[in-house]
Amino acid sequence: MKTAIINKIRALFLTGAKYTAKELNALVGFNDSRKAISVLRSTGMKISDLRLPNHCKLYWYVPDNNQLNLWKGLNDGI
Repeated sequence: MKTAIINKIRALFLTGAKYTAKELNALVGFNDSRKAISVLRSTGMKISDLRLPNHCKLYWYVPDNNQLNLWKGLNDGI
């Protein structure tokens, strides 16, 4: 799997939007975004999914709220 395709899909998820595999395929010009999602999940990226009534799955990134955020609280109390 090409790293460039995985990075494009990662960047799309980091926008906070939700996508079906078909939408991701169209956006990145790839025909198996489900494989890229699998690779991203195996690297630790939390991607949730929900089966829609039309039997497609909707995928989205779930940010880890426990990650260190160096900027959070920087301007607190000012």
